[in-house]
Amino acid sequence: DLAFLAAHDSDPVNRWDAAQRSFADAVLRVAAGIAAGEPPALPPTLPALVRALLADDASDPALVALALTPPDLAYLAGLVSSIDADALFAAREFVTRELARLDREAFERVYATRRVRDAYAPSPAQTGARRLANLCLGYLGALDDEPARALAVAQYDAAGNMTDTVAALAAVNHSPAAERARLFARFEAAWRDEPLVLDKWFMLQATSLRSDTLARVRGLLDHPKFSARNPNRLRSLVGAYARRNWPGFHAKDGSGYRFVAAQTIAVDRVNPQMAATLAEAFNLWRRFDEPRRSLQQEALREIAAAELAPDVAEVVTRALAD
Repeated sequence: DLAFLAAHDSDPVNRWDAAQRSFADAVLRVAAGIAAGEPPALPPTLPALVRALLADDASDPALVALALTPPDLAYLAGLVSSIDADALFAAREFVTRELARLDREAFERVYATRRVRDAYAPSPAQTGARRLANLCLGYLGALDDEPARALAVAQYDAAGNMTDTVAALAAVNHSPAAERARLFARFEAAWRDEPLVLDKWFMLQATSLRSDTLARVRGLLDHPKFSARNPNRLRSLVGAYARRNWPGFHAKDGSGYRFVAAQTIAVDRVNPQMAATLAEAFNLWRRFDEPRRSLQQEALREIAAAELAPDVAEVVTRALAD
């Protein structure tokens, strides 16, 4: 029923809601299977729904893009009573990659037809088409093979606006391939003196799903363009890692928790408001499975033991008391 509504309902909000509920149901089913030791498998209605949305050339492409965007992990975590971070993350990644694999030709077709090749204009028509094309590129990027990376590099080379440029970076952001390193180096060289643009570069690195991301984030704390006294830069690097890099922050060895706890204490001395925001990343600690629950509690106690400004002390005390 949800798949049918997502494909055919006359109300765009209903279509988006039905699509999001279909995605959430699929991810949670796959996560439950992974937690039980079962091989992951997509519910058959989801690929059919995705194909129907991709074949819809009459609707607003911005709506189609929104409907095809999987719910983020924070939202999905709110739908379960006990958060198994490994299963939830693996399920969302599996759903994204499997849809890209099964419907690759459709994603490639829509990407090719929706690419905006005219001179940039901030018009609704261009904005919607660009959003859908970049979403398709993101799905293809999840496959992380040579043709998908070639599309991202070609888009980066041809991009005449920051939206397409950053979307090309995002499409290879999780890849260990050389194309990623080259594109990120080119972006830094071109935009290192434009603070708001370089913030995007820091944020993408902080949210990368690569296994070396925490080491990279630690290294970027010493980058000549990083300053903990710059709220935007701090939010783009440490804040993005804590709030938006689910597998990094919730690494089962507790390394992400320890890093964010140490940064919270250090940042408290120069920017208590931002330190309080970092501490809020631990707010859901009681809802996680072990050992993450105990590791987050330990990190909160480490923060609480420091001499804190009132902003941070209030967040930490409330989290430990709840």
